[in-house]
Amino acid sequence: MKRRFLKEQLLREKKRNDRIFLFFFLVIILFLAYSFFFGDMGYLKYLELKKNEQKLMKDINQILMENNALKNEIELLKKDPSYMEKYAREKFGLVKPGEMVFQFQKEEK
Repeated sequence: MKRRFLKEQLLREKKRNDRIFLFFFLVIILFLAYSFFFGDMGYLKYLELKKNEQKLMKDINQILMENNALKNEIELLKKDPSYMEKYAREKFGLVKPGEMVFQFQKEEK
């Protein structure tokens, strides 16, 4: 009888220990899952940073294209006299001696 009582007590303690182990295991798993998704360096932060990186790369490419266009324009202004003349006429309204400039006003509706 005493032996049976000891076996039952051992089984109860084993079940209790198993429940405690399972509880702490689940708590640790939940903590790790929360850290993985919502932590400072979690998956959601990673997605946000990746999106920001793509936006910055797009901006960099656009600025590089503008920079190249400006370099080409500078080269044309330095080397091509006809382009320089066209640029001066359009930008500053310059004319050759004896030329007449006609300026038209837009009609307002």
